[in-house]
Amino acid sequence: MKNLEGKVAVVTGAAAGMGKAIAGMLMAEGCKVALLDVNKSELDKTTAELKETGTCESFVCDISDRIAVYETASLVKKKLGMVAVLINNAGIVKAKALLELEDDAIQKTIDVNLTSMFWTCKAYLPDMIDQHEGHVVNIASAGGLLAIPNLSAYCASKSGVIGFTDAARQEMSKMNANVGFTYVCPNTVGTGMFEGSKMVAGTELLSPESVAAQVIKAIKKNTPMVALPNLPVKVITPLVKWLLPIRAMDLVNKTLGMWDANDSWKGHASKKGV
Repeated sequence: MKNLEGKVAVVTGAAAGMGKAIAGMLMAEGCKVALLDVNKSELDKTTAELKETGTCESFVCDISDRIAVYETASLVKKKLGMVAVLINNAGIVKAKALLELEDDAIQKTIDVNLTSMFWTCKAYLPDMIDQHEGHVVNIASAGGLLAIPNLSAYCASKSGVIGFTDAARQEMSKMNANVGFTYVCPNTVGTGMFEGSKMVAGTELLSPESVAAQVIKAIKKNTPMVALPNLPVKVITPLVKWLLPIRAMDLVNKTLGMWDANDSWKGHASKKGV
């Protein structure tokens, strides 16, 4: 999908952070964008700001609610038309040791970060298939490739995103549907989700805008995977995991500071995104 001019796009978790950055860049490309978020007050502010640069509409939606997702999809189609681009960006995290993690927090993390993508894809893919054109971007995480302590639910959900995306991409190819799928695995992004956590040795905080720019490129080039930074996440991490015994890999993680990186996590309850 090299030309995004005039396409209708849906962005979840669009009120702030990476979702807001991606939405703004899609609008700069000429897309009409449906901004979905559960936080109405923040969503209203973002919508008012982005409307100065192009066409967008806001839709308050809890994407973990299957019925709400389907109902919102109908409203999006009525207001903006058939959707050609879907950005599954919304996400949450709660960094605690497994035995300290509340049951509700585990369920909500899986529902928002992973299960919701089943509902959004089922809602918007049929129109993409009918148009014989479309692209879905699912925001995963480097944590979906390399899990670390205190993030069991988060890493499990993001690992699931990768598996889900790989399967869906192949299904679309099998159908000759001309619908691309991309999963995005960034290191920590400065959206507030990991406020209080310590950066791992050799890494730096990514800006939402830098990740958003790579997302736009991936849509245009139909790139199956985006890793940020590319070499450490896409090449070095999988290679080292393959070469080293599991216990040795655990020792590497501990030495680099991954074991206690989230011991001081505070988070930012008002923001969504990775």
